[in-house]
Amino acid sequence: MPKRELPTCLFCGRAINPPQETFTEIGDVIYGKCACGAIYVCEPTGHNQGDALVDAMLLASPEGIDNVELGVNFELRERDYDLRTHQYVYMKTSRFNGRLFFIKALTGGLKSAVHEKININKKDFISLLENLDFETIEKASLQNKNIFGWLISLSYDKDNPLSWKAIEAMGHVAKAHVSAQDIEPLRNTIRKLLWSMTDESGGIGWRAAELIGEIIYAEPSLFSDIIPILWSQREEGSFLESVLRSMIKLSNKINLSDYIKINKEELENLLIHENDEIKALAAILISKIKSHIPIPEDIKNIILSVYTRGNIIKLKTSKAEKFL
Repeated sequence: MPKRELPTCLFCGRAINPPQETFTEIGDVIYGKCACGAIYVCEPTGHNQGDALVDAMLLASPEGIDNVELGVNFELRERDYDLRTHQYVYMKTSRFNGRLFFIKALTGGLKSAVHEKININKKDFISLLENLDFETIEKASLQNKNIFGWLISLSYDKDNPLSWKAIEAMGHVAKAHVSAQDIEPLRNTIRKLLWSMTDESGGIGWRAAELIGEIIYAEPSLFSDIIPILWSQREEGSFLESVLRSMIKLSNKINLSDYIKINKEELENLLIHENDEIKALAAILISKIKSHIPIPEDIKNIILSVYTRGNIIKLKTSKAEKFL
């Protein structure tokens, strides 16, 4: 069976309705409109993609094809798509798989970001990260998609402040992409991070949950489907601490119970976990979600590593909560 997922707008990440065959000034076109203003046109067979692309540009430019400057005034994104099932297709098993074209006029803010060239290599990027220059990192990330990979690679060493800075920077990069309505790179990064937590990858994504949490935190409504998946990763012990930290972060913005079921018995078991940091994080999560589970005094006094303003500091659990 082909691997499929329900389609979302390739600009803003919202779920989209199936495109409908509609009579227009240029003839019958199978298309739809997203709430963000993007137009999407379907070519259902895969054999007439050029015609569908022209239709998309004409629909997006009422003045006509001569006034469309693709890549300057408009941006185009596309994905393999099955009209019959209204799903994206990742593994083609049929020669009849179609294509869905998204086109959107660039807004002033996005156009400015697109034309503002910031050329950096990884060494330059690390320098920006060391100096907490998140504004430049945000702008650069809209141009250089290697930044996602750099952030992931720099996040592994928990004892290195640069690792924590990389996780913080992922949140800034996600916020920039949400503002630019460029959601697809964020979803691609989440997929890679989730894969890094699987057996197939060797389970190398020790801090992947925190990186994913930062992306979700930028705009939880766009990634509500990811929150239960992220929570489920706690079942692997090597990811438990990172998952707890990500959930604590998200609890500052959303009501977790709207997305996941947090079992009281499980939280009580975490309070007697063999790892002191797990106990401390569980206690903070209990407080964040306003559970009535009593926290033992010895857990309140556990020393926990927290990150703030570029530094790793050690605090008692009772005082660490305000930094998480």
